[in-house]
Amino acid sequence: MRTGSVTRAGPHYGRPMTAIEVRSESESRALRGIKWSRDPADVLPAWVADMDLVPPAFARDAVADLARLGDFGYSRHHTEHLPELFAEWQARHHGWSPDPAEVVVFNDVLHAIAQSIHLLTDPGDGIVLLTPIYPPFLKALDGGFRRLVDVPLDPDGWRLDPERLAAAIDDRTSAILLCSPHNPTGRVFDAEERAAIARVVVEHDLLLISDEVWGDLVHPEARHRPMADLGRDLDGDLGNQLAARTITISAASKTFNLAGLRCAVAHVGSKPLARRLAALPPHALGAVGSPGAAAAGACWTVGHEWLASARSFLTDRRDQLAKRLEDDLPAAGYQLAEATYLAWIDLGPYDVGPEPQEWLLERARVALSPGGDFGPGGAGFVRLNTATSPELLDRILDRMATALAAV
Repeated sequence: MRTGSVTRAGPHYGRPMTAIEVRSESESRALRGIKWSRDPADVLPAWVADMDLVPPAFARDAVADLARLGDFGYSRHHTEHLPELFAEWQARHHGWSPDPAEVVVFNDVLHAIAQSIHLLTDPGDGIVLLTPIYPPFLKALDGGFRRLVDVPLDPDGWRLDPERLAAAIDDRTSAILLCSPHNPTGRVFDAEERAAIARVVVEHDLLLISDEVWGDLVHPEARHRPMADLGRDLDGDLGNQLAARTITISAASKTFNLAGLRCAVAHVGSKPLARRLAALPPHALGAVGSPGAAAAGACWTVGHEWLASARSFLTDRRDQLAKRLEDDLPAAGYQLAEATYLAWIDLGPYDVGPEPQEWLLERARVALSPGGDFGPGGAGFVRLNTATSPELLDRILDRMATALAAV
């Protein structure tokens, strides 16, 4: 029986829940997603950013209701409510109240990024990336013939150097593509770093494309602040000017493990982009399917308690990883993530080659993400996904420790 609902005329979703469920290895191997199906059955996967948590019942029920009714016709029922539900979620969890009228629904986060780059920058323009960085960001530039303006984060803490950022801007730089919180390092940028980004954006009249899909998955010592809502933190009118140049992209996908449902939103503070989006042919952006919209709407309506449980679980896994690395892989470089369920680990000291994930796949039968895919400076690193059961995480680390102990 469904008891929860939004507070206006609109979709009705399942009741809130707090319990999380973690799939066993056998349950995960029965799925068709790429995490568990790409490699042979003797390989333990910890690469792509899918969790082994079962998506919450209210999200599954929202999709199941559509299937039960055969409600697969043309529909705006769920999609039209997403902007308001997203705004309410942001207000409750991050203190930001975006105008729902400025929120556009996209098929996924990368779709929103690609359209923003295509519509507001020109071929040959420079786009700032803070490396190492999520590999599709690099591919988005190559595919659109934009130029990488590489601003490496400081490996000692993965902090942004404001002077390095300011010095990197040239007269053909048109945008900063930000991942906040940061993938793969798990950094939550602090007030000084956010202010440095704001000053550069406003001084050079840049576009800021801020992918904040990881914003809900912060650990207890950190707090995510949307870049479009820094007016309270910055002097004078700087925050307002930043907001007017910012596109904030988010989704329920990472928080609730829904990536395959393909649904994202973008708050378009940039008036030039808003005008160009409005001028596009009606179907140029495609359309989000009802299942993705229904699941996201359910999560942003009744997902608060589930999120709290998931965050606690993920923090425990982060701390489990850190302890195991300290005890069993002491030469590995790892700086405690402040957000995400990802770990960016330097295995260079073990001298197993520039792409240690290949060595580990062969010798330990563990699948990790290759550091080299994350841009300049990634050689020798791996990205490890900790969003699995404590038992499976221990098995992954056991295999790594055993293999590397022989080096």
